[in-house]
Amino acid sequence: MDQTSSQQKQTLDALVSVAFEKSWRFVEKDPFLAHNAEALLRARLRLHLERSSKIGEKNVLHLANNAIRDLRTELGRRPEL
Repeated sequence: MDQTSSQQKQTLDALVSVAFEKSWRFVEKDPFLAHNAEALLRARLRLHLERSSKIGEKNVLHLANNAIRDLRTELGRRPEL
C-alpha cells in the first residue's frame, strides 16, 4: 500500500471513529434498539459507518445520522407499550 492510500485509510478511520462516538450516544438510549446486545449494536453501527464512508460520505453528521437510520431499519422494533 502506498503512502497516499495509507493516509486516506487513516483519514477514513478517524472519520468513522468520530461519527461512531456521535451516533453511539443516541443508539445506546434508543428504545427501538434496546432488545439488541450492545456488542451487536456496536459492530453493526461501525459497519454501517464504514460502508457510508467508503462510498464517499465525508460529513460526520450525515455519517452518524445515516448509520443510526440504517441500524434502526436493520435491527429496530417498536417498543412495547
